[in-house]
Amino acid sequence: MTAVASPVRPLADRRALVLGLGRFSGGVETVKFLARAGARVVVSDTSTAEALADSVRAVEGTGATLRFGPQTPSLLDDLRPGDLVVASPAIPFEHPVLVEAARRGLERTSEIELFAARVPCPVIGVTGTKGKSTTSTLLANMLRASGRRTHLGGNVGHSLLNELMGMRADDRVVLELSSFQLHDLRRIGFRPSIALVTNLFPDHLDRHGTFDHYAASKRAILDAQEPGDVAVLPGADPLLAAHGFETAGRARRVRFCGVGEPGGGPGVRVRDDGGLADVEGLGDRATRGTADGTDLGVFALWGAHNRRNAAAAAAAAIAAGCSWAEVRAGAAATQPLRHRLEPVHEAGGILFVDDSIATTPQSSAAALEAVPRPCVILVGGKEKGASPASLIAAIAARARAVVGIGTSGAAIVEAVRRSTRVPAVVAPGGPDLVAAVRAALALARPGDAVLLSPGYSSLDQYASFAVRGDEFARAAKAAAPAAVPDA
Repeated sequence: MTAVASPVRPLADRRALVLGLGRFSGGVETVKFLARAGARVVVSDTSTAEALADSVRAVEGTGATLRFGPQTPSLLDDLRPGDLVVASPAIPFEHPVLVEAARRGLERTSEIELFAARVPCPVIGVTGTKGKSTTSTLLANMLRASGRRTHLGGNVGHSLLNELMGMRADDRVVLELSSFQLHDLRRIGFRPSIALVTNLFPDHLDRHGTFDHYAASKRAILDAQEPGDVAVLPGADPLLAAHGFETAGRARRVRFCGVGEPGGGPGVRVRDDGGLADVEGLGDRATRGTADGTDLGVFALWGAHNRRNAAAAAAAAIAAGCSWAEVRAGAAATQPLRHRLEPVHEAGGILFVDDSIATTPQSSAAALEAVPRPCVILVGGKEKGASPASLIAAIAARARAVVGIGTSGAAIVEAVRRSTRVPAVVAPGGPDLVAAVRAALALARPGDAVLLSPGYSSLDQYASFAVRGDEFARAAKAAAPAAVPDA
């Protein structure tokens, strides 16, 4: 089973305009891949060479021409029909350059399409609104525990383009996929051998416009699947059902469930102690309970949502041929990912936890449930169109106090004051998080956690959630010099 059935056109001697060099691996790896394949590459980015200095250095020697500044249709003037325009996921769907490229008959593609069209081994695709990176990492570790040579990449932050030459037919690829990437992959009939969907709720509506458009992009992971493929879905999810995930494609369905969730049919469940158990309905490998009666042991990831992520990964791993011993070993080997409920500092009995990846109210609500301490939570950032109701409810139930940050921080604080008894303040102004952390410390008690789980995008103040998380860690260490060793 291959990722895509479309024929692959050679890249040698074709011109390629790359829209977006960026600070992460996708743009750089795309330039290197195209240049190695013999394409004549021009790169355009709206930032400056100084701001992208590391990326500029990384593509030195490729022969690519770099252009910085506004991206207008004039960038296309040297291209002819059959040439390429390679857009990063950050480029809006209807960007004027892309619209004009289509009018001129130029081929539009992306880093993830270039990879998916050429990958020589089975691909397990992972998507969902939240939990993608953690679930993908758990799944990759389970496959590795089985001895399978496994590559992890995609939206998790690592491009696999330039690893293609070293991939073998019996390898496995775990590919985390965003809605933006899947929107592009529809063009080439992307078909993963196993597709895993963690969940679905509104997100990125500032880009997609409507929930229907967002959901349709996510659903592309299933649309081209055939009867020999597997779709791993939650046991019961009304939003997935309402948006056609239950009937999309023709793959066999495998189910997973989290603690306390209605099963909606057989699946994988997770006990409250973190042990993976009660497995049924997984075809020829079905068992009831773990194979040897033992539990997972120490599972390092906090929260019911992460046990649910482990259940999702386990269902996909079993479908891929892993044993339960291998599933448990892979889960036990998985540590918290950067900026995902990551302890970054401890001082005076107060633990500082970076969950900057939480860019939806629902994910911040899950973080409050997960952290095993009372929390002073830092919330706010750039709006993406989602309702804050779930976050406000979680704050009322679980938070010690709230500090509002970013452009939406004041509105969240006002909502908390209006509908709960939880103390809430707006962080004093400033370009960094030091003042916000100090405000949180004034509200915290020994034994508490100061939790950065904003529930909103970082793009009002920071280049990415990772930059925001790193700033939080620095601010914590500046505001609260360690009285005990760092966590």
